[in-house]
Amino acid sequence: MRKRIVYVPGATLNLAAGRNIFRLNRLLEDFPEPLLLNLGSGERFIGADALSERVLQKMVSFDLFAYPGTRVVGDAHFLPFGDDAFHAAICQAVLEHTRRPESVVEETRRVLKRGGLVYAEVPFLQGYHPTPRDYRRFTLEGLEELFSGFARIDSGVCVGPSSSVSWLLREYITGLLTGFTPSSPLRAPAAIAAGWLTFSIKYLDFLFARRPGAQAIASGLYFFGRKG
Repeated sequence: MRKRIVYVPGATLNLAAGRNIFRLNRLLEDFPEPLLLNLGSGERFIGADALSERVLQKMVSFDLFAYPGTRVVGDAHFLPFGDDAFHAAICQAVLEHTRRPESVVEETRRVLKRGGLVYAEVPFLQGYHPTPRDYRRFTLEGLEELFSGFARIDSGVCVGPSSSVSWLLREYITGLLTGFTPSSPLRAPAAIAAGWLTFSIKYLDFLFARRPGAQAIASGLYFFGRKG
């Protein structure tokens, strides 16, 4: 019997990852054999198509779980790599899931070569999403302070304010339909209905995500830096 697959569109739109990963890839061209660490790679990597085949072939995908494509499994608080091993590191939507993000950032700095690059994305206004835990959110100032051991190249909004509204409204409608009861048997159909009702809001970020005031209620933020 054919299985029915219900597709629900995502609540957010990341408009900066591709551009920033492309920029990182261009900077990596300065290295003869660039080695990239994808920290907390999970099941998807936003902006992967902006990397050259030369970089992708040597990229080390690291995660707490053995997802397809994960090359090394471990705890980001204790990276199993030597000092000065990588030319660059990417850390997308990971730090909110770690108990001690300062330790993870310091470990990332340790395994980067001098002049090595780091690109990180974190949530600001997003719903709770434990995978397996969800500990915190970051302001732009907080993110820049977290990476203060790096020279800042750029930082800003990667997922705009319209995505914040899309995600939070989706959760709110689901909550209304289920009485904010996670165990409700209506949870799945309510989430599907709410997802389709709200997903289009995120496309307003094409207009607003790069405006100066977008960071005040942005869904996600990024930091791009270099190890001194």
